Amino acid sequence: MKKWLVFELIVLTSLSNICFADETSPIADIQVVAAVKTVPVVQKNIQQTVVAYGTILPDADQITALSIPYAGLIENVWVRSGQKVKKGDLLFSLNVSPGEKMTFLQAQASVVFGEKDLKRQEKLLLQHLATKAQVTSAKKTLQDAEIYLASLKKQGLGENLQRFMALQDGIILQVNVQAGQRVQADTSAIQIASNQRFVVRLGVEPEDLANLAVGQTVKIQSVFNLEKPFISTVSQIHAMLNPTTHLVDVIVPIPADQAKYFIIGSRLKGEIQIKSYLALIVPRSTILTDNKGSYVFIIQNRKAQRVNVKIGQSTHQWTEVIKGLSIGDKVVYQGNYELAPGMKVQERAK
Repeated sequence: MKKWLVFELIVLTSLSNICFADETSPIADIQVVAAVKTVPVVQKNIQQTVVAYGTILPDADQITALSIPYAGLIENVWVRSGQKVKKGDLLFSLNVSPGEKMTFLQAQASVVFGEKDLKRQEKLLLQHLATKAQVTSAKKTLQDAEIYLASLKKQGLGENLQRFMALQDGIILQVNVQAGQRVQADTSAIQIASNQRFVVRLGVEPEDLANLAVGQTVKIQSVFNLEKPFISTVSQIHAMLNPTTHLVDVIVPIPADQAKYFIIGSRLKGEIQIKSYLALIVPRSTILTDNKGSYVFIIQNRKAQRVNVKIGQSTHQWTEVIKGLSIGDKVVYQGNYELAPGMKVQERAK
């Protein structure tokens, strides 16, 4: 029994010594080392731009308005807005009104009367019963009647049912008539735009106008496809706000070889190039942001140091740094989201 008591005392004493040893022994200083990749700050010649968005419109100089020269009744309409047409395609048909038919018949009668009157005056002149002035007047009357009849025939009044056709290849912008509608003379029926000449109407902020000028280069690309940009130039800068967008319209023509890739109404992005200048740039991934603003991490003495920066222009690849960095500073571009100021770092090979 005494042996068991001695054994228990020895075991308890040993456990007590172990516990006291754990509490009094010093804790090892563990330091986290982050693995990062860096890139030096470089200076590069970049282009200052004004970014604007807009839609494709037909060129105003290439829009044809088809008007009805006389009154009548619309019988058929074969086209709709947005439809493509070719030169010679039927657009609509019109039954000429009775009043217009009467005008044509009267013009025909005037020509017949003028011919007979001229012959009569010439016969009287040979009999010395008329003067040369009377013959000249009869010739003038006949000439006027023939001109008027020719103009009516050119308008198509010689037939009761008139068919109107497209005068060019293009796109129907507006259809202002419908079957069964009675129309008056000079009614605007259809607008056709050329499908070879488009422009993009960009909307810019009024404060950017001071930096814009006709002839500046513009890089245009689809909002949904940034892989195929093309170059054009500013052709017009409007001097008033667009009442719909509340921006200033800047017109940029689309080159003919690019027009086939777009349709009217498509959304495009434009970068109007103003001037180029030298600037410090870093990869876009180096820029971090919190409630204090933009910042980066640089490496000094193998430790991460936070540097607040002021940034300028930016693309999907790089960002301009206006203030906070110098050429050659090593900026962390990979692993920077895990860093804290003063943390030890180890640079990895690129």
